[in-house]
Amino acid sequence: MKVFKEWNVAKYYGPVVVKVMLEELISRKEKLEKMEKAKMLWSLFAMGCVAVFLLFGTTVLSNQQLSFQTNLLSAMVSHPLILVLMLLLSIGFIQLHFFGKKAKKAEKEFDQLREELIDRNTEFWDNDTDWKAREALYSYVKKEHDINLYHK
Repeated sequence: MKVFKEWNVAKYYGPVVVKVMLEELISRKEKLEKMEKAKMLWSLFAMGCVAVFLLFGTTVLSNQQLSFQTNLLSAMVSHPLILVLMLLLSIGFIQLHFFGKKAKKAEKEFDQLREELIDRNTEFWDNDTDWKAREALYSYVKKEHDINLYHK
């Protein structure tokens, strides 16, 4: 977890509300990155399961003598390893769906707070008309935490 190093920009953020909002913004960004990473890992897991399922399923089904009267589902269910692969595949897709929803929610929360901070910047720095304090803080947040506060 990247900690907001306030000693670097303490003189620039004016009211305490800005510090609190920036800390919350950074924690939401970390949560978003964590959810996107989990979503990526589960999608790789699901793709791996699909590949193994297709590879192993075709070899098992090609080894069995299938006729037109044989039900494909009963032939797949008869082999226990294919059942395990089907179970892992379904778990992978369920987790992928779950983390996809969580990542979407985390992104929405992050964007809402970021846009609120952008909208209220004139309220927070009402005496900073030449943007020196805001520019120093915004560039620091962009450089250290990869959060763009210049525009929506």
